[in-house]
Amino acid sequence: MSLKDRIAADIGRVFMNREHFAETHFWNGKQIVCVPDEEEALKRKNNNVNDISWDNNTREILLHTPLEELPGGREPEPNTQVFLDGRTMWVVNVGHNMGMLDILLSARDPRELM
Repeated sequence: MSLKDRIAADIGRVFMNREHFAETHFWNGKQIVCVPDEEEALKRKNNNVNDISWDNNTREILLHTPLEELPGGREPEPNTQVFLDGRTMWVVNVGHNMGMLDILLSARDPRELM
């Protein structure tokens, strides 16, 4: 079995397994299985990898999911609005990573006044 085949098998068996890493969320009202990664999104934002945004009143999350999990099996387009768990978010970037989609989402997150 080639490395590519072994990685593809591990996606469903380990990475997308709800007992290991994956979680259930709602994407535009449809239940999907994905691996959210807020720390990686924060690192990307702080390292200025994805954009040169100066707006600190945003919250970003990176979702790892197979394409077939998304409604209609279609890749989301950057700069489109989606609802993740009922919250309005914007697709910033979509990348392909070893059979998975890495979807960077951004939402306005106003800070509280103290």
